[in-house]
Amino acid sequence: MYCVVFATHKAEKGQERSQLQDSFAAYLHDHAQHPDVTVHHGGQTLSQNDQSVTGLVLVLEAPSLEAAQAFVAGSPYAQADIFAESHVRPWNWLTGRPA
Repeated sequence: MYCVVFATHKAEKGQERSQLQDSFAAYLHDHAQHPDVTVHHGGQTLSQNDQSVTGLVLVLEAPSLEAAQAFVAGSPYAQADIFAESHVRPWNWLTGRPA
């Protein structure tokens, strides 16, 4: 199943988030840590003036909603309490789908 993740970062955790950015990116691409979850797309959400990172959006493929939720919860950002909130939702991918 496909899932989309919407997460908002805690504003006061900006420096810590910046320090974890490389380890978070590595986590997204390290299939050995989570062989059942594939990250198809992802990126940062920005403030209205594009000057600061406010959160992230990910498109995942996972065997279940619970697996996708566990993937997000196991991430370096979640472990460091960077997220103010995060939502993992099943998603019906209609356009731009990978082959």
